[in-house]
Amino acid sequence: MATTVNIVCKRTVVSTKAIEPGKYLPLSVLDRFMEKNHIRMVYYYQTSGELELGKLTKKLRETLSEMLTHFPIVTGRLLRDDMGHWKIKCNDAGVRTLEAKAKGSVEEWLRNVDREKELELVYWEDMLEKPYYWSTFYVQV
Repeated sequence: MATTVNIVCKRTVVSTKAIEPGKYLPLSVLDRFMEKNHIRMVYYYQTSGELELGKLTKKLRETLSEMLTHFPIVTGRLLRDDMGHWKIKCNDAGVRTLEAKAKGSVEEWLRNVDREKELELVYWEDMLEKPYYWSTFYVQV
C-alpha cells in the first residue's frame, strides 16, 4: 500500500449566483481565538466500484457550488481591518477542490493508519504573504 497521496487535479468551485459586491463580515470572537489553530478533518466513505472518480468529483463540485450560494462567507478571502483583526471579504473567489489518489482500500488504510499517515490525506497550504489570494477552505476527494 502506498504511503503517499498523489494529487490528480486542483480546481476552484464557485457559487451558482454572484456574490453581493462590497460585503464584508467580521470574524467572531471564537474565530479570532482560533486564529492560531487549524482544523484538518478526514472523512472516510465507502463507494461501490461502479462509480468512476471523475463522475463522483463532478457531482461533488456541482453540489458544493449550489451550497456556496447559501453560504457566501465560505467563498470569501481574508483581509485585516483597521484594528488588525481579520475580516472576510465576500466575493466569488470560490473554494479549492483537489482530486487525489492513493493505492489500497479504505479497510487497508484504516488497519495501518497513524496520525502522520492520515495527515498525508489532507492537503495543506500555508497562508501566503498576501492572504487575499489564499483559500480558507479546501475540499479533497
